[in-house]
Amino acid sequence: EHAVYVRGRVKNITEIILPDYWKDLVDENTMTVNLTPIGVHQDVIVKEWSLKSIQLQSKDEIPIDCFYTVHGERKDIPSLVIEQDEAVD
Repeated sequence: EHAVYVRGRVKNITEIILPDYWKDLVDENTMTVNLTPIGVHQDVIVKEWSLKSIQLQSKDEIPIDCFYTVHGERKDIPSLVIEQDEAVD
């Protein structure tokens, strides 16, 4: 796919702010978020997302400290079509 990504770290905040160009470049329905907690298990989840930001939540209000990667497919160009092998009988 033609993908775009951002990555970084959030510490003691519950929001990942996406770059300004993200809204014009990414199809919101293709976004995925990967979170890697640092130090302790935090049960961090994505609570809400948009093309501007991603809201995070942790269990029992544990301070969030994690690395993140956000991927999305570009919407300004046609989707990449992958050739598939024909099934062999």
